[in-house]
Amino acid sequence: VFEAGCREIVATRGRAFAAVNIALCDDGLYRCGVEMHYAHGGFSFPIMFDATGYPTRDAARTAGIERLLRCWHTPFPSDPDSVRSELDDMRRQIEARLQQPSLF
Repeated sequence: VFEAGCREIVATRGRAFAAVNIALCDDGLYRCGVEMHYAHGGFSFPIMFDATGYPTRDAARTAGIERLLRCWHTPFPSDPDSVRSELDDMRRQIEARLQQPSLF
């Protein structure tokens, strides 16, 4: 059903990362899932066949990046400054991807 190996890391800092996973489905549309892992947590949304499909890989990547930003974790008051810095740096990397045209 899905094309394997379409994972794009869109932000990193140390061992923390955020990624967009893209699959080409049998109906010819691309669908995306996202994941983020950082020092104190993370989240993941899998690729689902009944999710919105996109005609191109670039459109699915952009939708995935936008979903990451909508679901972005707001640090808890008890989180150390290192976590805040990690999350802020990764968010800036992701926002920069939306502002720059893709070379691929």
